[in-house]
Amino acid sequence: MSKENIVKKITDDANAKAEQMIQEGKAKADAILDAARQECDEQLVRAREELERSAEETFSRAQTVAELDAKRLLIDARLKIIDRVFARALEKLVMLDDKNMKALLLSMLSAAEDGDEVLLNERGKKLLSKEVVGEYAKKRKIALSIARDTGDFAGGLVLRQHGLDKNLTFESELSLLRDREEAELAKKIFG
Repeated sequence: MSKENIVKKITDDANAKAEQMIQEGKAKADAILDAARQECDEQLVRAREELERSAEETFSRAQTVAELDAKRLLIDARLKIIDRVFARALEKLVMLDDKNMKALLLSMLSAAEDGDEVLLNERGKKLLSKEVVGEYAKKRKIALSIARDTGDFAGGLVLRQHGLDKNLTFESELSLLRDREEAELAKKIFG
């Protein structure tokens, strides 16, 4: 074989080997690119799923907070209505005519004990004079006196004896009534 043929054979073999290496490199590069594309697609799917899950959680939390806020606002509104009901009841009691107010105050005296001092507001003092209280006490065979000072309350009375008070003011009685009846009243008003 001639020198030229040997060089040609070596060159052809080198070119063939180079072409084979190029083809193998392209195949490996294509495989790497395909694997990278597949990994990117999988990461994209996972990211979308995570984003959807996060959005659902955020929406669910926001919905829960909104529901709690709505419930709190509803409770506040209901309490304001109940406040108004009891404020109106106090107004009605205070606005009783003299005859009914006097009768109510005398009925409150049924809680009095021997030796009690009766504390009244200005109007109460006008309606329950010392004579009226004296007659009431005489019928019950107990001693009662009217306090010199005047109470700062809307109506009703306070029975005092030995540092202990029986608070029968309208405010106190309505507060006790509210404590006892608020749940039932709310059912009646709001169903």
